[in-house]
Amino acid sequence: MIYVEAGTRSLRSFDAQLIFAEQLAARGFNVCIDSEYFPEDPGRGRLYEASKFLADPEEHKARTVFVLGAEEIDDQLLASLRKKELDPSVPVFATGRFPTQQSYVAAKARLAYALGREVHVMDLTDFQPRPILTATASPLVSDVRSPSRRPDRALPNVTVVLGSMELDNPETLSCFSRMNSQGGYNLKLIVSGAQNEAIKASPFHDLSTYMYTGLSPLSLAKSTDILAMFGKGIAGVRMAAFAVELIATGGVAIDCTEDEALMASGAPALLGPKTPFALDGYLTGQVIGNVAHIAEQAAKSQWMHTVDISRLETAAGLRPKQRKPARAEAKTLFVPTNGVGLGHAQRCAVIAREMPEAAPKMFAAFPSCVPLVRREGIDCIPLVQRIDTKTSADGNDVLTYRRLSAALRDNDTLVFDGGYVFDSVYRVIRERSLSAAWIRRGLWPEGRSRQTMLRREGVFDRVIVPSEAFEELNDAYSFGDHVHYVGPIVRQVEQSYDDKEKLRARLAERFGRDFKQLVVSMLGGGVASDRSAQLQAISSMIEVRNDCLHLVVTWPGSTVQPAAFGWKNTHVVQTLEATKLCLAADLVISAAGYNSVLEMLYHRIPAIFIPQSAPYLDDQERRARAMADRDLCAVIAEREFMKLERTVTDCLDHDGTAFYRTALNAFKLPETGASKAAALLTGLGAINER
Repeated sequence: MIYVEAGTRSLRSFDAQLIFAEQLAARGFNVCIDSEYFPEDPGRGRLYEASKFLADPEEHKARTVFVLGAEEIDDQLLASLRKKELDPSVPVFATGRFPTQQSYVAAKARLAYALGREVHVMDLTDFQPRPILTATASPLVSDVRSPSRRPDRALPNVTVVLGSMELDNPETLSCFSRMNSQGGYNLKLIVSGAQNEAIKASPFHDLSTYMYTGLSPLSLAKSTDILAMFGKGIAGVRMAAFAVELIATGGVAIDCTEDEALMASGAPALLGPKTPFALDGYLTGQVIGNVAHIAEQAAKSQWMHTVDISRLETAAGLRPKQRKPARAEAKTLFVPTNGVGLGHAQRCAVIAREMPEAAPKMFAAFPSCVPLVRREGIDCIPLVQRIDTKTSADGNDVLTYRRLSAALRDNDTLVFDGGYVFDSVYRVIRERSLSAAWIRRGLWPEGRSRQTMLRREGVFDRVIVPSEAFEELNDAYSFGDHVHYVGPIVRQVEQSYDDKEKLRARLAERFGRDFKQLVVSMLGGGVASDRSAQLQAISSMIEVRNDCLHLVVTWPGSTVQPAAFGWKNTHVVQTLEATKLCLAADLVISAAGYNSVLEMLYHRIPAIFIPQSAPYLDDQERRARAMADRDLCAVIAEREFMKLERTVTDCLDHDGTAFYRTALNAFKLPETGASKAAALLTGLGAINER
């Protein structure tokens, strides 16, 4: 195991450790960073990057140690080295930029005193006479001898680093907006927090932006063909590493900085305009179309030798361990998420069932969804539920990121079903160069920020939109050839009259009582909206009916209030076969989620709907009202307890369900969309034009 240490502890030195660790890992080495280096407030981006490398020293025995930024060494580094009790055979290699010979000798002496032996120290001032950044612990190197092949994109990806550029001139963002709509390239901006807020608050909020720590420099370089850097100087070590990696791997860098920082370092970059207003003409007139020739000339530059990571490896006695992995057939990984994720998992399972059996596929889902997936004969990676604490708000998503990263290879396909695109999903798509699809339902409630929901749509090759059953509910949130609308996706169950009667007989035997009427309630598990009051009201109504059995049906793992267990005629049932119970019931009372409404509709089951109303859910009220307007169901608002009692009584005592059943049987159902969605996913593997 290679440990990457730093002379001092700060965000800047930690960035240097992360960048160098990722570069070594890409070369096939096992790399880690002592967890003691983890800053108190690293920011979201660094949190995900660090999760791949942080380790306790007791877990791994050091085989090699790199010390970055050795020109400034504090006592914490020396204590860290002593604590590791390194064997004399373990090489320790240090890099730094030393202003004087005396500082070089002093660094060697301090390291030798801590270790009890001499240490190989490389002065990067000799290694890189004109570094892009002088005050950085990072060696700023790259793999220049075997650069990865750049994908052949239909349109080049242009990334613009704004640097210290001010956005007080409204024409600046207007210029970038025009560039974004030109059609000759894909534009992305790398911005600071303040710049990002200014863009969000402007009429040009649809501009695609990255934060400086949003993705690692290696990931940025992989998804960029042309880089333009503005502002004064280079905007930090991450952007410097980004530029080095891009040029070394065959991309084109354009120096638009005020002080021509890239050009001054000797980097084979193009000298570009100092203002973004001239950038579009420069790109279309001189750069796009000549990228291959420019990269070929850059590869001949002597500068490439100064950023060659193999020089450090050779000096440290390391040999690259890159191995060509055995060619594995590309697989499709479904990631149904948001909340408990059961509805999302069921929808994905319906689509997966329509894919060819020979197509490799698997799921990554919350534990409550695992039985649902595995009953379809599909393997499933369990994810970790969100922990509702302020101290670890992102902890579960970091674990999700690590598990997705381990499960996926470059060019696999990831299918995400959910509303908000989590960092774990976004990052792994970018880092693994995955083909990706977003199964995105609509019916977003009023007040939900569409800008936030759609900000990461560009990471997906295709957006598949399962339709609602009623046309007026099918809102359009984005447009383009990548957006595909399919019919409603619903799990359909066959159940004969004999099957129904056998199920009712089994229920009577299980609960030790005969019944004439069966009522099924499916109001949710209490995670989204608390429906305990409604359940208590229904249970109270059923309690006086000696010939009636009331089943509170929940998904495995759902939350049920303890009071639901105190009734004689009411029983809580956790099952994956809720639809079969509904088909056998005399009355169903349900929330108005996408899956629930479609299952009632496509199985012609009369129901009373009580819509949930949590702000992060879809607009269940609107969906239920669309059904009620067609006389296909009854709708009860959450506080209409008197109406709920009247409606239940009407359905059980006066055959009120017959009216709805007649309307349901007469309603012409839209064609379902699972097979079309599966066909779109099956052909996705060949697409990768990000």
